[in-house]
Formats: sequence, C-alpha cells, structure tokens
Amino acid sequence: MHVDGMDLLRELETKAEGIARCHGCAESNDSARAPLCHHPEMAVSERTEYRIEPVDLASADDTLLRELNDLQNEIAHERAPEEPPIALEVLALRVRNRPGFLKMREWIVRAPAGQLVARGFIARWEADTNQHLRDANIDVAPAHRRRGVAKRLLREIVDAAGSSDDIVIEFAANDRVPASEAFLRRIGAHETLRTHINQVPIAEIDRGLVHEWAMLDPTGYRLVWIDGDVPEELMGNVIVAYDTMNTAPRGEAMEDWHSTPDLIRQFDRSRNATGRLRRLLLAIEDATGATAGFTEMSHDPLTPHLLGQGGTAVVPSHRGRGIGKWLKATMLERVLDEWPGATLVRTGNADANAPMLAINTRLGFRPAWATIVYEVNIADARRYAGSVPV
Repeated sequence: MHVDGMDLLRELETKAEGIARCHGCAESNDSARAPLCHHPEMAVSERTEYRIEPVDLASADDTLLRELNDLQNEIAHERAPEEPPIALEVLALRVRNRPGFLKMREWIVRAPAGQLVARGFIARWEADTNQHLRDANIDVAPAHRRRGVAKRLLREIVDAAGSSDDIVIEFAANDRVPASEAFLRRIGAHETLRTHINQVPIAEIDRGLVHEWAMLDPTGYRLVWIDGDVPEELMGNVIVAYDTMNTAPRGEAMEDWHSTPDLIRQFDRSRNATGRLRRLLLAIEDATGATAGFTEMSHDPLTPHLLGQGGTAVVPSHRGRGIGKWLKATMLERVLDEWPGATLVRTGNADANAPMLAINTRLGFRPAWATIVYEVNIADARRYAGSVPV
C-alpha cells in the first residue's frame, strides 16, 4: 500500500505514531496505532452497563467527534505523555476525507452515565492484493478497563471481518502499555513484526553531515521534486517508487501491495482536503529515466511541531551508490528551511531494517517507543469472540 496509507488509517489517533503503511516500516533501503489497552488492577463490573454503538465517523457531527477526540487524547497521553494534545479540527478533517477504497467499520462504547469511554474499528483496503487482511484497533479509557469492554468490541470486529476462512486480523501493541500484548496473546494472536517510532529533535540534527550527504550527487542520477499532486508524466516513476516499499520488512500475512494511478490520486485528494503538505523526491537514472529511489516527508500545519518522514526506498538494482543518504539529506535540507516552525522529525522503522536504521542513527534519530504488530487468524479470533458473554 502507498506509504500514506497507514497515516490515513490511523487518523483516529492523530499522534503521528504511524507515518506509513507496513506498520511502522516507513523506510526501506536494503531490504501510529494505538494499542488494545487493559488495566490489570480494576475490578470487573457488569458488561451490560456499557452500550456499544456503530458509528460512521465520516458523517458524524462535531459533538461526537469532540467526545472521540477527548478520548483519543487521553489514550495518547498514556503512551506518549510528552506529546501535545491534538485539536478537534485534525480529527474531523481526517475522518471526513478518507480515500474511497479504505473501507471501515467503527464502534463507540458509552458508559452508564453516557460518556464515551472506548472505540474500535476494523479496516480493509480495496486493492488487488491482501484481500484477506484486516487492520483493527481497540481503545478503552483507563478507568473503564477490566470490565469486558474490549472483549465485546473484539466480537464486533470479528463479526464484521467477513465470512472467509483465510482472513487475518492485524493489531498493534505499544511497549509503553504492556497489557496490550498480554491481551493480544490471550486472544490467540502472535507477534510478527517489531518496529520502533524513531525521532530526532531538529536542534540536534547534524546540519554539516546533512549537507555533506546532500552533495553526494551519484554519477548517472538526477533528483526530481513533486510538491503537489503526482503529475501524469511521473506517475509511472512514483508507482515504481512506492512499490519498492514491498522490500521492507513486514508482517507474515501481508502480500505485496500494488500502487495504481487511481490509488495515488485518491491519496492526493485526501491529503489535500485535510490541509496536509507533502514533499516527494525521486532519484531518476539519467540513461533510462527509470526510478532509482525516493523519499517523502509530510507536514500538517495543525500539528506544527512535527515533520513526518514517510517512505524512503532505493530500488535493489541501484543500491550501494549512496542514493538513500543523498535523498534523505536533500529532503532534510529543504524541509528544515521550508517548515521552520517544526521542532521534531519522526519516522517508523522495523527493527530488522539495519541499513536504514544505520542512516537514521547517523542523522541523530533515537527510539521513542516500540510498536509491535500482532496477527490472529480468523478461526482463533472467532473462537475467542464466541466465548465472550453478550
């Protein structure tokens, strides 16, 4: 899936935890999501006190979205207390401007007093591959855990996943909320990929090293900028660039994603509607006009402190020439000047992606928190969900 995909899927958390598809494997040179949360110390109360409601957030009014945004900020503060709260406008713009091929089912949970205390969703991408794959998430407010809420949301997710027996549901846990992994193992899920959100304060970036790498200028290649929508004459190059992300580490059940002009245009429309800015840089081979690599960064003026490093990938036949360093450094030189209000650059990397991690470490990136991808096959998920009292 195109590397903006996970950012769009994770619009409910809006904490820039996930910048890219492939569950935090935002970058591949050689090769968001909020956890299911449970508190082990709270007493269990009657499940029927809580009311689950299906919702369509794309058409929801500001009152409901404000409630949801308050919940999301509470959950986000637990796992990343250093992050500022996100404004309602960010959530509203993103849920109201999803691409059409992202199909979601969503639920909220209200406590007996009527307050919104949990939410869940399951998502499917309409594409030519990975039709067996679902992304899902559950969030429960800390004061309402250990009351069967997450289990009931899981049943809704499983029921909505589909009737096929080959379905695999992916969740993500956060290492700052250890109980999330315990819950996922309890439902029969197993870890398939460990990633980290890595970040660097802009004040700590070695500008001298960045300039040195930006001057590499490998022989036989040129750089091409795309600031707005992808132009038709470069669509083929961008498709090759995005599909190179299939060489990144990923979960066990995930197949290659295939970008298409329609998918890319939908992402462009969605991004424009939310007001997010994107800079895309291609490395092109002079002799053939073929794509050799790319890097991509984004910035939301509504979260001005943050720059999101999206995908970086070098086509296998063009590796070993310093193209990855050249791309990343050239991009950094530009966006640090263009978006001077930002104070932090954040990206996601699989722990197994040693070449890209080496580049990022040289630039000053350090781990902030881990995101661990878990997969559960539908048979195990149905078995566990079937044991949950109504």
